[in-house]
Order: sequence, then C-alpha cells, then structure tokens
Amino acid sequence: MEAFSVGQCRVTPALNAIACGDDSVSLEPKVMAVLVGLQRREGEVVERITLLDEIWNDDEAADDSLTRAISLLRKALGNFDDASCIETIPKRGYRLKPTQTLAVPEMSASKLARSIAVLPFADLSPHSDQGHFADGMAEEILNALTHMPNVTVIGRTSSFAVDTSTKTAQQIGALLNVGYLLEGSLRKSESDVRITAKLVRSSNGEQLWSETYDGVISDIFEFQDLIAKSISHQLAGILGVETTPLPIAKLTRSPEAYALFLQGRKLVHRLNGQTTIPSGIDLLEQAVIIDPEFADAHAWLALAHFILPEFSRTPEWKKHFDYSDAALNHALALNPQCSMALLVKAMRAAHRGKLDDALEIFEEAVTLDPNNVETMAGFGLGLMSVGLHDQARPYWERILEKDPLCGIWHTTYGGLLLTIGEFEEAEAAFRRSFELGFGAAAFGVSHRMAERGAADAAIEFMEANFDGLAPIEQAELRWPVVRRLVYRAYLKKAPVAKLIVSAALKSRLNNPKAQPTAASVIGFLFLGDAASYMQNILDKPNPYVGYCIARIWEPTLESESVRAHKDFGAFAERLGLTRVWAKRGWPTSLMGPAPSRTANLFESSATQLTG
Repeated sequence: MEAFSVGQCRVTPALNAIACGDDSVSLEPKVMAVLVGLQRREGEVVERITLLDEIWNDDEAADDSLTRAISLLRKALGNFDDASCIETIPKRGYRLKPTQTLAVPEMSASKLARSIAVLPFADLSPHSDQGHFADGMAEEILNALTHMPNVTVIGRTSSFAVDTSTKTAQQIGALLNVGYLLEGSLRKSESDVRITAKLVRSSNGEQLWSETYDGVISDIFEFQDLIAKSISHQLAGILGVETTPLPIAKLTRSPEAYALFLQGRKLVHRLNGQTTIPSGIDLLEQAVIIDPEFADAHAWLALAHFILPEFSRTPEWKKHFDYSDAALNHALALNPQCSMALLVKAMRAAHRGKLDDALEIFEEAVTLDPNNVETMAGFGLGLMSVGLHDQARPYWERILEKDPLCGIWHTTYGGLLLTIGEFEEAEAAFRRSFELGFGAAAFGVSHRMAERGAADAAIEFMEANFDGLAPIEQAELRWPVVRRLVYRAYLKKAPVAKLIVSAALKSRLNNPKAQPTAASVIGFLFLGDAASYMQNILDKPNPYVGYCIARIWEPTLESESVRAHKDFGAFAERLGLTRVWAKRGWPTSLMGPAPSRTANLFESSATQLTG
C-alpha cells in the first residue's frame, strides 16, 4: 500500500514506519495492519470484529492483541502529533479522524456560547526564562473566570496540555470542546513587563478583543484583575448577561516571593519524579520566608509535603506529614477560606482515619469554590471513599467536562464506573488515563483485562508499557523478576507468587521505617487479604487513603471479601463511615442484593453498624 498521512505524520506501510520530520518509529506488522485498516475507512467507525477478522482471523487471543495494537498506535502517534486521532467508540470499535478535519468535530451551540479555555501565555522575554510568570498570569485569570456564573471554564491541566504552537484555534476549540479561547503573552525585562491578551472565537479563529498592558512586575495582580474584568465583560456581552465582579486576590506584596511560588506550584502540579516535589518544596519554603503572610504559598507547601511520600522515596516520610501540618496551620490562620488549605485539611482528616470529618471539610471547600475542579474532585472522591458513588457521579462527569485532558481524573472516574458495574466503560477510562500520561492507570487497565479472563494479555500489556509508568512505580518494579512475581500474583492469582508478594507486603507493613504508598495497600486488596488491607489502612495510612478505601466497593471477589469480613463493622465504625451513612444514606454495595455465599455476613455487618 502507498504511504499516507495521519495528522502531521507520514505513514509508510511497506516499511512499517511512522515518521514526522527527521524522527520515526517502527511498528509491528499487525499493528501497522490495524492502522491501515482504519485509514482505508478514514472518518468511519470500524467495528472491532471487522479488524479482528481481517488481521487475526480466528486467533483466540486476538481481542487483546487488537487492544494492545490500538494502545501502541496511540503511543506512537502521540510522540509526534495527537494520539486522540484514533477514537474509541464504546461497544463498537474505532474511528480514525480525517486528517483534514483532525480535531474539528461538531460542537453544540450551548457549548460554543458558554465555554472558554485560558491557554498558557507565551513567554516572549529576551532570555525565555519567565515561563513561570507567564503560566501564573494565565492560571490566576483562569481561577477568576471560574466565578463567572453559567460559563464553563476548562481546567488548568487540560488548557496547559495543549500544544498551541502546532494547532489552530479550531483544533484547540474542538479538542477542549469550548467556544472561546483566551490567548496571551508576557515579556519581562528587568522590572518592566508587557502583557498582551486576546479573546478568540474558536470556531473560526476570529479575534473579538485584544489589549496590551505595560508596567512593572509589581503591577502583576493589577494586570490579572484588568484582564479578567475585560474578558468577563466581553463574554457577558456575547451571552447577553450582566457583568459579574470577579475576585482576583493579591496573593503577596513581594514579586520575588510570587516568582518563587509560581515555580514551586508548577513543580507540585507535575507530581511524579524523585526530585520534582522536593524541588517544589524548596521554592515554596523560600517564598514563605520572604513573605510569611503568603497564605496560598503555605497551603501549597502543605500539599507538597503531604503528597511527597506517594511520589518520591524518602526516609523522612513521617517528618513530611508533620511539616504539612505546620504549613497547613499557617495557611488556615492567614486565610480560613483558602480552598487549597481546606483540601489539604480534608486529606489529612482522611489520613487520620476520620472520613466523616474529611467529607464535611471537602463539602465546605466545594461550597466556597464550586467551579474549581480540584474542590469538586476532593468532594467527589470523598463520596466515593464512603461508597456513595451515585452521589459522586455528577461531580466526576462535570470534572471531565471541565478538564478532559487530565489523566488522573479519568482513572478516578474509571474506578467509579467499575463500582457501578459499567466494566467496558471503566476499562476505556483507564486506557484514556494512561494515554494522557497518568502511569498508574496501567494497573487499572491490566486488572480489568485480568478480570475478564485475559491475564496473559494483561501481563503483556504491562511489560509493553513499563516505560509509561511513573518514576516511583518503575523504581519499585525495576527488576524483571519482581515484575513477573507481582504480575503473576495480582493478575494470574498464581498461588506461589501470591505467597511471595504477600510476605513482602507484610514485611513492609510491619516495618515502621517503610514508606506507605497507595500501591502497597491496594496490593493486599488484589491478593484478597482483607485483614491485612484493613490493618494497613488503620495502622499505616498513605496520602491517598481515600482512594484506597474507595476500591472496597467494587464488584470483585477481593472487594467483597473486605465488606464481608467479620471485622468490617468495627473497621467502618472506626473510620466514621457509619456516621456518614446515617446522614447521607447507605452504599448500594451494602444495601443491594449480595451473593448468597456472603449474604449472611453482609446482614451481620449491617446489623452491627446500625445496631
């Protein structure tokens, strides 16, 4: 077959190669055959069964091979262009978007009229070293616009993930599903700064408004305020509504402290990496030394210290929890309504085994800042951790609407879908999360594959995508023999492997110096060791203990073993779950029909919890 284009990539089937410029990658023959099969019907939905028949004939392992081929294609295309050019059509198959209209699907009139993305501002400074100021300018304007009623503002992660240098306004608008874009640039030279901003209609690239601001760096908050007010005024005119006053907080009086805060916050946003969050902590600590009254810097410092043990190895993980408390107390003393401080306060409450208190604080945060993706995610995950997935679902659907390119949100939503029995959709969510760069989602994908009887293919998937895992996950599994044991224990349920992995996890649990992580707790759940799972939650909680507890509501034998355990009633009482249920309702997992083999145990748990 002759060569063809996919987006900006050149595909040469005869060489099994995809190239862009001077770079190229090679594909396995059958993976290339899948791409060719999609390209022949470009723009059309190609049924999975069609691809299976054409490429694999009657091979029993073909279904998982096709899933792997799609994953490899998206990874290859994502290196050069846009992995989303291959769409998954749930319960049907796949579609290759036409190259000439790669990212311009039809958008609804209401979405066009009431949505905006604030794109990262370009750094035009002489040495191109002011990216943190440019990003900070865009982020604070974005935060202000979230207070505009009836307007959807796309979250920071998705807005900042778009490569604006290679995509048109129409493509960006379609990718984020928004009607308007705020673009801008910042140029700083010594203390002088020039900021340019413009509002663009995404459907045709029409510029609706632009303005240039000149001043000194100490005026940065005034610039943010002026731009936010101008944008809200323009949108109000377009929508035919009254202009809404928007809050722009002057976070600090010190430009130096603000610069350090922006650099530190940017690193904490990235999460993964052995030195990423520690470096962010160093910068944030410098910021609060310069300005001890900088509440938001204290709040982000509290978050960074609290989550560091999940993303970076350190022998001083206990001290980081103490440092987090100290920074949190400073932040709340300075600003009791700081949404980031409230989120950390709720996470610390969950970490201390007080899920009822955590949920109340999460709800307080989302009430104060209802359009903030992070406050919605906190409350949504809080509801999931206590088993109230039906109440959590509207929050997660709104989160994905506002922040569609954030991988971690798709993984959490996948867990919700799994719990309510939408298994295919859950696996698709995990795969989308991994494609967006959230490494831990690979475990969700492989676990679902194993649950549907494709354990060998699940192991193959993990091995093929090892490089996509987060750095700390790669470090834990760096030795091939360890990987094989873990995969065989979790995915194939091999008895000998389970014994070995269980012994290693128990040794870690009982070692007071061993660092707690979500992976170690969920490991006990995958092994079906309900007693050790509950002991780990209570005695050695990790920063994401809420997510770990949310996993016990899944319709799997392992999760059922926790809910049916003789100690589950006491476990739920100690975590405050019974107090939540008395106020907000019972989880479906406890109130609905249970398998006959565990029905009596569910009944005894329910009696104990309500007695």
